[in-house]
Amino acid sequence: MNYFLVIFLLLSDIYILTAQVDFTSSNLPIIIINTNNESPIFDDPKVEANIGIIYNGEGERNTIFDPRNEYFGKCGIEIRGESSQLFDKKSYLFETWDADGNDIDTSFLGFPAEEDFILYGPYSDKTLLNNVLAMHLANQMGHYSSRTRFVEVIINDYYKGIYVLMEKIKRDKDRVDIAKLNSVDIEGDELTGGYIVRIDKGVYDGWTSQYDAHNSFNDVKFQYYYPDQDNIQSEQKLYIKSYVDDFESAVASNNGFNEGGFHYTHYINLRSFVDNFILNELSKDVDAYRLSSYFHKDKDSKGGRFTAGPFWDFNLAFGNADYCQTSVTSGLIYNQCGGNNPFWWNRFLNDVTFLPAMKCRWEELRQSIFSKEYIDDFLEEHKVLLEESQERNFTQFPILGQYIWPNPTFFENASSHSIAIDIMKDWLNSRIEWLDNNLPGFAVGCDKFDDPNYEVMMDVSLSDLNRESIKLFPNPTADYVQISSDKSIGEVIIFDMIGNQLKTLNHDTKSAIIDLRSLSSGTYILKTGPSLATAVKLIKL
Repeated sequence: MNYFLVIFLLLSDIYILTAQVDFTSSNLPIIIINTNNESPIFDDPKVEANIGIIYNGEGERNTIFDPRNEYFGKCGIEIRGESSQLFDKKSYLFETWDADGNDIDTSFLGFPAEEDFILYGPYSDKTLLNNVLAMHLANQMGHYSSRTRFVEVIINDYYKGIYVLMEKIKRDKDRVDIAKLNSVDIEGDELTGGYIVRIDKGVYDGWTSQYDAHNSFNDVKFQYYYPDQDNIQSEQKLYIKSYVDDFESAVASNNGFNEGGFHYTHYINLRSFVDNFILNELSKDVDAYRLSSYFHKDKDSKGGRFTAGPFWDFNLAFGNADYCQTSVTSGLIYNQCGGNNPFWWNRFLNDVTFLPAMKCRWEELRQSIFSKEYIDDFLEEHKVLLEESQERNFTQFPILGQYIWPNPTFFENASSHSIAIDIMKDWLNSRIEWLDNNLPGFAVGCDKFDDPNYEVMMDVSLSDLNRESIKLFPNPTADYVQISSDKSIGEVIIFDMIGNQLKTLNHDTKSAIIDLRSLSSGTYILKTGPSLATAVKLIKL
């Protein structure tokens, strides 16, 4: 009798401590964490805790009285984030430990085995969906981004609300799948990968770009992420900096080629940069380009190009900020929120390779995961999934209808979770319409951009009459060609092969883009320079 009384009192204690939201069961997995002696959790260092995960399968109820059947063990846990640490609802990083406090790889809730996980607590994001939607779209686009899973969390017998279980960015075969870079890998192919670097705030070891940020005199600083600043070797630092320097030199040139004769596409996975720009602009992420921007590079023997990603940190995206014109659905966030944005993207937005690659990709995605129907269905499905748990979350954190930094007015005034998601739908539909009508470029030559190793090669045929420094690229081309010179271009005339003058232009710059769409496929002669003495053969596809 006494035994059952003790059990009853223990269960009653759990119930009383969580009774403010009447939480005993959920349609979501439940994570229960208890620190030793209910010690508080700090930013650093991690504190030891027990972690249990309750999940009875798809469509089954999970209760706080069930066995910790999905996982039970030790972990080290700490608060994560920067500005978000000021919120009432904290986010956490935890490592799974063995009985002796050593890191161990662990798998649960469908996540591949690893040791580092994040419990992201959406707070100012009243849809609760920003990061979940962004990571989902990134993965559907063919890139690794953190897997996500909605859960409800209790810490030290206190209900903490809805969280998103996520993966920390790490080099791993199931995360950022690049080669392991050891301390002895300081020469040859072993030196060429794998690296993860980022552009972010904070004081970390790294290097400064040789070019100012877009529309500012600010420095753009790259940080070593993997290997981290404590483990990266001097040879490895020099290699990755030199590689990025060569890429930037090519982008900064008049024609996209650096002094070594390599086009910027020689250095990067073009598709990854295109997709990075597209998703950042679709979401209008206020932190895009200048913060939480990750890049990675594998060994040359494995492809070895500088690749944009993985994506990270979209809590202030999809209109959820009241600065940098983020809440309006027009304009490019790249131009509207700068100060630390790399100059590359501005050059890309005037580039005859990047623009068609981007427009081709946009039109492709609009037929699938960027369609109104697909996104609306995704948001509606998650509205239903969270219909029960969001009531508890917003009872615990009664922020609906209130301003939580940096909510724009429409999210500030959202009086329910359902209304917040409907606002998100409307915002996205309007944003997509604006991008349909305003994203620069033309969708030409699309098939070639499907090649992950697509590279523009120098292919210039000068006449035997004159070999002055004049370059055309790409050549052959479909609809546009870029002309560049070491001097001001001046007059440009395009002739057909029998001498008919078809197009006349004037450019007082050293580089210009020429529209060839009015010309039929064939071979032409482009003349420029003093007395039109420089002649170049131009092939129109």
